[in-house]
This record gives sequence, structure tokens and C-alpha cells, in this order.
Amino acid sequence: QGRSRPPPRPRRCQPTAPMLAFNVKTTEPVPVEERLRRHVDTSRFPSGHAFLKDLQGWREKMRSQRFGTNGAEAVRDGQLRYYALATHAEHHFRTVDLKNEAKVVFRWYDTFSTRRFVDQPDWAFERASVLFNVAGALSYLATSQERGDPEQIKLACRYFQEASGVINELRKIASSASWLSFTPDMTDDFLEALSCIMLAQAQKCFYEKAVADGRSHAIVAKLAAECAALYQDAGLKLKAPLLQEAISSEWLAVVDWNRALFDGVQNYYAATALGEAGEYGACVSRLTHAVNRTAEAVNMCQRHSAALQKQFRDAHALAKDAHAKAKKDNDSIYFDRVPPYATLPKLPRHALVKPLRPEGLDVPPPEAPPSPEKPDIIGAAAAFGAASLDGTPPPPSFDEASSAGVEDLVAMGFSKEAASAALAQCKGSVQEAAALLVDS
Repeated sequence: QGRSRPPPRPRRCQPTAPMLAFNVKTTEPVPVEERLRRHVDTSRFPSGHAFLKDLQGWREKMRSQRFGTNGAEAVRDGQLRYYALATHAEHHFRTVDLKNEAKVVFRWYDTFSTRRFVDQPDWAFERASVLFNVAGALSYLATSQERGDPEQIKLACRYFQEASGVINELRKIASSASWLSFTPDMTDDFLEALSCIMLAQAQKCFYEKAVADGRSHAIVAKLAAECAALYQDAGLKLKAPLLQEAISSEWLAVVDWNRALFDGVQNYYAATALGEAGEYGACVSRLTHAVNRTAEAVNMCQRHSAALQKQFRDAHALAKDAHAKAKKDNDSIYFDRVPPYATLPKLPRHALVKPLRPEGLDVPPPEAPPSPEKPDIIGAAAAFGAASLDGTPPPPSFDEASSAGVEDLVAMGFSKEAASAALAQCKGSVQEAAALLVDS
């Protein structure tokens, strides 16, 4: 049983499958200035009437903004401006019963099922709905980038992560809400899935750039594995009956296509390392799975445009070609047992993305905060000493943390020298260092 000839190295596949963006929610006009005017106490809030005028003007502007006419960047900025004003309004009119005293009720429609709506006399509901639109604008900005351009793919990646961060902020508001009625797009199940999709698409940007830059198959496999896991997670969350009924079928389909595609792609790239390590049977097993899963993706999108199908068909053709060559060599040269795919270990994943918080979410307080007290240095030192004596291990030293980080990056396929330099530049953050190395 000769083992002298190395297995063929698979070609690179770069499935630039479609990315998802979502539209803004719409809302009805509300005469907030007229109905809150009599609740302004000018002795405590001298600029109250000017504030209400500003609030009303920006609400009308926010309500009329659309991507096609205003552009996604202007929509994002306008929504964030109104979000800040609504946050201040929640504070200034916190003692006003919006429903019974002011007769202020906000109506917002579902972004997919546009006939569904919810009415709430609640500033938190208003703020949460506006944040949905901020995230939508960020998703639109991300998908508007030309991902073949090195700088624009970085922007796309950042916008997707910011969209996820805004959605997470929205979920915090909704989780402590006093209202009990939600449109499908504002349910926690959908928001959690949506955040996951945005992160999957940000991770896919790293994956696509790693492929374009010729990174090692070991690195690409780990990036693809994280994409597959994120799409799998999002797909499971979207299986809720309410969401299946209310969410766009195109959205559900695109998530399913990517679930299948990246499950196949991660195994396509991982098979290379197995073949080079002499595990020819496992290599064939993973390539068989890659062929099957990419074929599923092709079948699922066959009713769509030829241009879209080509991306999936190309990935399937590459996996099929690599599988044929590996199987032929194993059958005629290596004779290695091909284990069932279910018995193979899960592939290692590496996430290079996380939810990011855009600066516009940090609304300055409407009143000057109290001056901070002087820090109790002695008390803090005593508390630290007590914590150290109760058996809690001290944090690792910088050298220990740095050494562990280098080992993590080397395990991902980077050289020790490059890993050390990247960690130093990123102040010890393994995630940021990995992103820097992939991006360099």
C-alpha cells in the first residue's frame, strides 16, 4: 500500500452567495408637539417648547426616510438623531401618562407583513422601533458595498457587526418592556435570529477575503466552519411557526442555501489537511459530504436567476471534482478505510466577528450628571486583597496571556513571529489579532 504520492490539492471556491438586508419599519404620524405642549414645565425645562418642535420635526423626517430616495447613510443618521431625541423625551416626560393624559400612541408596522401593526403609548416602544430602522440601514449599507474591493469588504464587515450590535440593544429594551404585543419582526426569536444572520454575513466577509488573499486551507476551513454554525443557528431560530408564516420566504430560503453551502465548503477545505496528513479515508468522507451539501444548495436555488445559481454550481463542481480525484487515488493507491461522516469530529471554528456598538447609540444625558466622587483607593485595595485571599486565582500575567494568545494563533495556521507581532499591535486581543492577520 504505497503512500508516496500526495493527494491532489483542491482548488479554491469562493461562494459569494447573496447577502441579506432588511427594510425600515413604517409608522403613522403623531402630533407629539401639540399634545405634549401643555405638559412642559418651563420653570424646570426652559427649552421645553423648542425641544418639542425639534422632536416633532425629526419624527416627521424619520418617518418619511427611505433608502431609495435618501440613501442608507442618511437614513441611519436621521434615525439615530431622532432616537436621541426620543430618549431625552422619555426622560423629560417620564411622569406623563401618554395614553390617558397626552393621548400619544405610537403605531409601527411590521417590515415584512406590512398590514400587521402594534399600537403602544410608550417611549421605549418608539425607541426600540427606531433602532430596528437603524439596524436596517446598516444592513443596507453593508450589502451596498462591492465585496471584491479590499476596502469595501472591510466596511461591509463592520456594518454587519454594527447592525448586530444595534439589534442587541433593541432586544435589551424589548426584554424589559411593559408592552405585551409584538409584530413578528420585533419578537425576541426573530431579533435573535436576525442578529445571528448579520454576524454570519460579517464572518462571510472575512471568509471571502481569506479566499481571495490565498490564505491556507486550514484557516479558510475554520472561517467557513463558523459561517456554517452561525447560519445553522439562525435557521433553527427561524423555524418558529409565527416566523415561518410572517417572514419573507426569500429570507428563509437564503439562510437555508447558506446553511447547506457552508456546511459543504468547510468540509471541502478541511479535506486538504486530512489528505496531507495521510488520513485519506477521512478526506474522502468529508469530500463526499461536501458534494452532497453543495448539491442541496444548488437544488434549493434552482428556480432563481442563472447568475445566482452559478455561485452555488461552481462550489458544487469544485467539491465534486476534488472528491472524484481523492476517491480514485484512495481506491487505487491508499486503500484507506472511509469512515462514516457522522463519526468524524466536528471541525474547529474561529469567529472573527462580534456585535459592535455604533457611537450614535451612546446618547448623552439630558441633564448634567453628578460630579464623580473621589475613588476610595484604600477600600479598593482592601477589596482586592480580600478577593485574592478567598481562593479566587489572580488574573494571568501579561506574559502568560500573550503566550497563550500566540499558541492560539499558531494553531490557526499563522507563524509564531506574525502572531506575536499582531498580538502586540492589538494589545493582546486574540480576536483582533486574528482579524488583522487575515486582513493583512
